[in-house]
Amino acid sequence: MLAIDLCVKAHIRRHLSQEARGYGNLVLWLDCDREGENICFEVMDCTGHSNETRIRIYRARFSSVTEKDVLKAMDNLVEPNKDEALAVDARI
Repeated sequence: MLAIDLCVKAHIRRHLSQEARGYGNLVLWLDCDREGENICFEVMDCTGHSNETRIRIYRARFSSVTEKDVLKAMDNLVEPNKDEALAVDARI
């Protein structure tokens, strides 16, 4: 079971890295809570990007997947919050 989990994780990491290659911006649309914030940094790690790389990384904050909320989120992108992500790690 562990070997399968590691294989799946490696595949996901490779896929995310390939998809993010060659773009100047990365917008992460994840749950709008601390766990979602934590996942942002996991995705950033998988893609090999961070706030220090040339790629600009943003986080979309939304409460529902309606046209109004999606457009509002696109107009109000924020940088991922490392402190919130670390709070999840500390709690675990």
